[in-house]
Amino acid sequence: MRAVLVCLLLLTTSIAGAEPKATDKAAADKRDKRSADKPAADKPAADKPTADKPTADKPTAKDDTPPPMPRTPGVDDAKATAILQKIVAGPDSAARKAAIAELMAVAPQTVEVLGEWLARTRTVDADTRRLALVQIDAAVPDKKGKFPDRTRQTAKEQKADDEIDWLKKLLELDPSTAGVGEVIADVAAIRALSSTKDSRGAQLIFDTAFLPDAMIYRDECGRYIRKMEPYSIPALTRESQGRYDRRRYATWQLERLDRQDPLKALAAATANEALVIEILEVFRKTKLREAVHAVWTKVNDDAPRVREAARKTWMDYITGPAPRPAPMKKLYLPGGKLTKKEKPLWLTYRELADNELRMVANELLHEDYPVEDETRLDDRDSTAKIVKIDLLEVTQRLFAYYDGERAKRDAAEWIAAKAKADSGDLAGATTMLDRLIALTPERAERAEMAKLYVAWGKQLEGKNQWAEASAAYSKAHGLDPKASSADAILAAHHYALGKSLESQGKDGGPDFRRAVALKPDYTPAQAGAERAAGGGRPTWMLYGAAFAVAIAAALFAMVMMRRRHA
Repeated sequence: MRAVLVCLLLLTTSIAGAEPKATDKAAADKRDKRSADKPAADKPAADKPTADKPTADKPTAKDDTPPPMPRTPGVDDAKATAILQKIVAGPDSAARKAAIAELMAVAPQTVEVLGEWLARTRTVDADTRRLALVQIDAAVPDKKGKFPDRTRQTAKEQKADDEIDWLKKLLELDPSTAGVGEVIADVAAIRALSSTKDSRGAQLIFDTAFLPDAMIYRDECGRYIRKMEPYSIPALTRESQGRYDRRRYATWQLERLDRQDPLKALAAATANEALVIEILEVFRKTKLREAVHAVWTKVNDDAPRVREAARKTWMDYITGPAPRPAPMKKLYLPGGKLTKKEKPLWLTYRELADNELRMVANELLHEDYPVEDETRLDDRDSTAKIVKIDLLEVTQRLFAYYDGERAKRDAAEWIAAKAKADSGDLAGATTMLDRLIALTPERAERAEMAKLYVAWGKQLEGKNQWAEASAAYSKAHGLDPKASSADAILAAHHYALGKSLESQGKDGGPDFRRAVALKPDYTPAQAGAERAAGGGRPTWMLYGAAFAVAIAAALFAMVMMRRRHA
């Protein structure tokens, strides 16, 4: 009996011991799930969503950017590294100033190696370098990247802060000061990156501000990121949608530049098409909700590449997985009363795009779509959810509308250009064609346009305006390279180019010979080639030169004979 009781007791204990394991596993899974959805304890509370601070809509699509290929060293990489090492070594301020000037000259070709220099493992520890910066009264963050508490600066104080010159003060220190050579080289590298006016340089400077071993330069990094504007806008916008300290730092820099508004960011880059496209690409990848309207303003841009980039960004806004919905909350109405229903605290980028399409379609396509803002402070029922629209279909209709209107304008300009040409104003006609081709390179009237450029080239030839004639023929050939007269047009281009070089005292022979090769019976080009080869030069000049050489030789011989007799 006692044995039976012992067995029962052991069985009960085994079952009781097994069940908690399953429970513990489920609990652990649950805890893991909660921890995956919950921000880590060391993340700043300032980045948690609040009623007055929406978080960025988190893109659910994977980044389609391929991993970067291993970097091939540039031609001047070794030179830049040697210069930086020379700055570290000194031995005095004059030598360092000369090396810094050399570094600035090679900076545009050495962006990547400058970034690698700033990320290197240093021989002097951060505390020693911090002491060198303290000697010039530089603003240096602590080991956690925090600056001492400072009062909000006035505009005058901010301007004075931007004009602080670390490098000048560092060069005034005793060259033997511990760590000063490393600090000067690092600050010079930051300035060299800033001088490149290259958005890659802005990203590298930003990264430097968050490297543990380079964090002491954060104030200088911010100063020179701001000096790079507008080339720093892509990096700052991208980082402003990132996480925690980097997000706060980037947002603050954008606020200092007054470029946090996407419309202002694009406006600042207007003169640089490649930079506008880069900013639009940042909007596409980050799904910046505040940029919805700014992107739409570029979908009908005059520049084809900008228009294409904006449309690509817009399509990413309206297609793909839906963004995370905004938090819901009852809002306070005027008078302190709460709304009856919970409302979203903000609109997602998809909802903002929906409203943008409704407004534009109502204006241009004469639709009557209701436009609703569910965040409004009232208790009216929304109609937007009832009257849904197909975002892709409406977008395609609007793109077609824009393209149709542009085609009408271009057709009208082409007719006007032909009218000018028919009236004899080839200069005015080709000026109009230059604009048309720049905006719409692949035009159906390219062959007809080429004929106008040929006529304009001949007119310029008659005025001996050879450089302009060469350009006109080049445009004609580029527009219609398969025409039956293409070789003759290209020959005319090379002949005019040769004449232009000849008029400047340069050798036009290669272009004359190229023209003859393209058109063997091109008599003016044949004459030019012979002239360049020396066949047309007067023979008396050759005889005169030979006679002068002979006299000089005779005089030299007489002098030598007298010396011998003496």
